[in-house]
Amino acid sequence: MALLKNLADVSREEQVKFIESFDHFLADMDGVIWVTYNPLPGAIECMENLKKLGKKVRYATNNPLISAETIWKRLHGTGFGAQLDDLTSPVLAIVSYLKHVNFNRKAFVLGTKELKEEIRKAQFDVAEDPPQEIEETITTILKHIQDDESIGAVIMGWDVNLTFIKLQKMLTFLRRKDCLFLVLAGDREAPIGPLGPLIANQHILQLVKDFTGREAVLVGKPSQYYVDFVNEKFGITDPKRAVFVGDQINQDMKLANIGGYQKLLVLTGIAGKEDINNWQYPEEYKPEYYVESLNVFNNILKSLENPN
Repeated sequence: MALLKNLADVSREEQVKFIESFDHFLADMDGVIWVTYNPLPGAIECMENLKKLGKKVRYATNNPLISAETIWKRLHGTGFGAQLDDLTSPVLAIVSYLKHVNFNRKAFVLGTKELKEEIRKAQFDVAEDPPQEIEETITTILKHIQDDESIGAVIMGWDVNLTFIKLQKMLTFLRRKDCLFLVLAGDREAPIGPLGPLIANQHILQLVKDFTGREAVLVGKPSQYYVDFVNEKFGITDPKRAVFVGDQINQDMKLANIGGYQKLLVLTGIAGKEDINNWQYPEEYKPEYYVESLNVFNNILKSLENPN
């Protein structure tokens, strides 16, 4: 069983070797660089110091709530010196996927208004939502969950206004094998600080599987499609020269394993010391190194720059 090492505790030579081993620094966002869009200590300076070393700093979020442009504006507004092209997200990936499969029918989207608008902007037809409240009778329920054969895909983002009727309509559509089932993010939970974590899509995906037998095609993390999308967008031709930095083992470290990237785990989000000390995940997800935070990683960068 491979040893998971704290990068802060290894020798200077080993730290230098690791930092020189990658050109691309791919960072997850929530729980890594910020929590609820509030930058974590040292994260902004860390990114700037990496760029000074010639590293290509990119952001690969799994946030299905808002557009890449909105995320970029928040990055820019909080002090991260990033360009829009430095960012990828499952919202961008779902549009790419629909184009890739030449989708030409109507989509039933469970997600935010912003997600639906981004899909519409890409010239795809999005079905109107059912009413948020209905009369509480079986007759009315049946009226609102009838099939609509014009629906060719159910697209699941993260619907904070999810209702019983939306769930039932989704199940109705997915009983047809000609209806695609696409999900932007398959997370089990989302880090938001002391009140979290939030319930995420994995639980709803299990419900859908129980009722319909259908499993979603994942276009966000951790999927081969997202890896291919990231590689193409950021020009990564040698994945061994890229390191993926994340806070979730079953999402970020799994994605890194799929993509053949190096892995660096941080402990500012979902994963904690207990996960390291009592490893309960597939061995192939295990990174060689972890750090407590990007602040610690930044201190390593500074110590190597100024050894005295």
